[in-house]
Amino acid sequence: MNIQGEFRTKQILVTAAVIINGNRILMTKRLPFGSEAGKWEFPGGKVEPGEDPRHCLKRELREELGINVEVGKALDIVSEVGNEAQLILIYFLCQIISGEPAPLQCQEVKWLHSQEINFLEKPAADERFWKTLMLSV
Repeated sequence: MNIQGEFRTKQILVTAAVIINGNRILMTKRLPFGSEAGKWEFPGGKVEPGEDPRHCLKRELREELGINVEVGKALDIVSEVGNEAQLILIYFLCQIISGEPAPLQCQEVKWLHSQEINFLEKPAADERFWKTLMLSV
């Protein structure tokens, strides 16, 4: 913190999709290298400078899973402060309008029941979001 009380932590805006099909939710497993390697997450990605978060989510899901989605309402915003940056994640309810999810930039893609998701190893922000979501259902 500097003298004026401003934080100098880098902020990264990230979007994530909650896609429901019947009573199952789409989850993806991160690649075995890099940040949060091998953990299960809600699919999405980083917002580019000047990019609208909804546009980002559509782009990321097309690139990572080969699907086109309609981005609905924002469900929650979760902030996680790490060693090098503050992540601000916006979770949106989405619906697939075309394509079948395929692991183009992740290890696996699975449709899972909520009981299965409870036991997955997830990044901290996704874990916090998931617990909040389950409390509200």
